[in-house]
Amino acid sequence: MLTRIKHKIKEPDIKRRCLVFLVFILIFIQRMDLEAQDIHFSLYYAAPLITNPANTGMSGNGLRIANIYRNQWSKIGIPYETFSTSVDKKLTIAGQSFGLGGFILHDQSSSFNLSANEFMISVSYSRIIRNQQITIGLQPGFVLKSFNLEGMTFSSQFNQASEFFDISLPSLENGMSDRLRYFDLNAGLFWRTMIRNIMPGGGISVSHLNMPLQKFSTSSDGTRLPMRLNANAEVIVPVNARIDLVPCLIYSYTSGTNEFLIGSSGNYSLARSNTPVSKIYALAMIRLNPMRDIDALILGGGAGFLNFNLGLGYDLNISPLSKVTNFNGAFEVSLIYTGRGHDRDNKNQPCYIIN
Repeated sequence: MLTRIKHKIKEPDIKRRCLVFLVFILIFIQRMDLEAQDIHFSLYYAAPLITNPANTGMSGNGLRIANIYRNQWSKIGIPYETFSTSVDKKLTIAGQSFGLGGFILHDQSSSFNLSANEFMISVSYSRIIRNQQITIGLQPGFVLKSFNLEGMTFSSQFNQASEFFDISLPSLENGMSDRLRYFDLNAGLFWRTMIRNIMPGGGISVSHLNMPLQKFSTSSDGTRLPMRLNANAEVIVPVNARIDLVPCLIYSYTSGTNEFLIGSSGNYSLARSNTPVSKIYALAMIRLNPMRDIDALILGGGAGFLNFNLGLGYDLNISPLSKVTNFNGAFEVSLIYTGRGHDRDNKNQPCYIIN
């Protein structure tokens, strides 16, 4: 059992200890639920290659660089921070449409400075059959995870006589390592079509196809990372020449837990003017676990200017954890660059508000 306790145990303040313990348990449960669903973002359109490998190269002909940062639980301790950058581009080879790109992701947890770094290459192939566009994607790469052993003590190092944890005592943790590496593999499929003036689309992806083995100790058998199923769907609905609505749904399933992200974005294209801003948008979504409760209300918005798209979002925590968080959740900011080769009328990216 890991612990950071270094001070002598004194007469406990029951109320204070119970509150700290409650906060720890609630955060632990919430974090475990998030980890079971893998690292994800509320502004998922700013992490297109994480959402589905089939999104690779699907922003038009220009180079796309998408950046997103997430800060969570900052009001109740050291925050969890996640950052991702992806790069992708459409390629035409021998008359066939391909996508090539990749992403890096860094996730930092507060407990014991646990961090995860992912380095993934992403490729896709797309074909149009009659009025149907079908894209498949494949994503191989490597994951590095580590934690800080400094200052850690184990249950075997507690000195009953002095009532201190004594780091000089044996930890009895043989073969303990502070890092692990493994190969990972994801795959995805996306479909879209045009029906009159609306564009429905949907995709499905599977992460951890190889179910990589995770273990920090050579004396442990470790655990297999379960496969994660992710499905998403949307309909682009033009309201008039300037306004579009894009209802969206994302469903994630991992053995033992699942969740929905449901909502819509609205886009407003500005008339030509002296300002560089070409459009503004807003979104409202909810994240819920159908077996438990509604986790968060997500509000966001942003603007497109020059070749950039800036987005902001906030998760308003409305789960039972809100008693501790005071409804504070996660803050996200995204910045997407799309090169000049991009066709702004080609709305072929899921929840195309990123275009």
